[in-house]
Amino acid sequence: MRAIILLGLLCSLLSAQPREALLIGNKNYSYLENLQNPQSSMKKLKKTLEKLGFHVIVKYDLDAENLSAEVEKFRDRLSSDTIGFFYYSGHGCQINNQSYLIPTNVDTTKPSKVKYHALSIGELLDTLNRANNKLNMLFLDACRDVPIGAKGGKKGLGQISTTPKGTLVVYATEAGKTANDNTLFINKLRETLLQPNQKILDIANNLSNIVASKTSDTQIPEVFFKKLPRRLVLLKGGYVPPQKPVYVPQPVVVKPQTHSSKNIVIIDGLMYQNQPFKKRYTWQKAKEYCEDLTLDGYSNWRLPNRKELKKLVTKNSSKSSKGYTQYIRKEFIENLPQYNWFWSSTEKGSSAWLVFFNDGYDDWYPKTNANYVLCVSGQ
Repeated sequence: MRAIILLGLLCSLLSAQPREALLIGNKNYSYLENLQNPQSSMKKLKKTLEKLGFHVIVKYDLDAENLSAEVEKFRDRLSSDTIGFFYYSGHGCQINNQSYLIPTNVDTTKPSKVKYHALSIGELLDTLNRANNKLNMLFLDACRDVPIGAKGGKKGLGQISTTPKGTLVVYATEAGKTANDNTLFINKLRETLLQPNQKILDIANNLSNIVASKTSDTQIPEVFFKKLPRRLVLLKGGYVPPQKPVYVPQPVVVKPQTHSSKNIVIIDGLMYQNQPFKKRYTWQKAKEYCEDLTLDGYSNWRLPNRKELKKLVTKNSSKSSKGYTQYIRKEFIENLPQYNWFWSSTEKGSSAWLVFFNDGYDDWYPKTNANYVLCVSGQ
């Protein structure tokens, strides 16, 4: 009788336990070989996790800015009792003993691009650790053979020097080695997660043994962990936790409406670059220019989308100091190039939207054209 009561209490605790998951699949890369489409496998993993009571977010083909943003949003969903589950499929590399997950727009042959724009695994672990939640499980299928331009670059992902308390990390293969681009790791992960009565470390070890057996030990997933909950199981003997998602409200960041510097103009809560524009770029180079920009201490810059860029165009024209008509808002400097087509981030295939500040016209243009860039910062 006592055993039945204890089992009931355990089930009650599990049903009240929030579970959050973020799945990321990067396939289309600007500077690296594209990978297999992960969407089919990701959808199956999502269904598996939902059966285990997880609220699951799935994202594909994230660039540097969006990869960091999604990790931050994921951390904000983790409360003190939450089990966090993070899965990444895509390119990864190591430089000087630091391991990185590669966003779709980072050139790994340039060490500074990797250092400042890729997501280091150490940074990822630190970010999730700040949530102070019960448990974080990370599965990283990122052990690809990535070309590295830095001295000290090695194949695959590197060893994790420090694992935060309550954290499990599983590489698709051993540190310093590479794994083939296939669905073996994710498929065996799904199967392993659905085996009942496994402790958290058992899940990782069983997954590693199964993949190793299937590949005749040519691919052995490596496991890193520290002080995992001893008695916690994801699936208790046929018991499936309820699938109702638990949402944690995200803080609303209010941007200042004024700025003391002449280098920045704030419109509708967004900061716009306000400097002479002397050089033209292709669309891809324009994106990189904004991502690398630091202005008055602000570094989180990006290309504005079409709607954000159109806000700068007025209905009433005004004469510039050079004698031609401009349609840009009066808050901006007058020293603009005469033929001032500006790139937006809005794209479709090989084309992207341009806005012409001399007459307010906008249209699709090939990304290989060279045009001006004006960067924006904010949500």
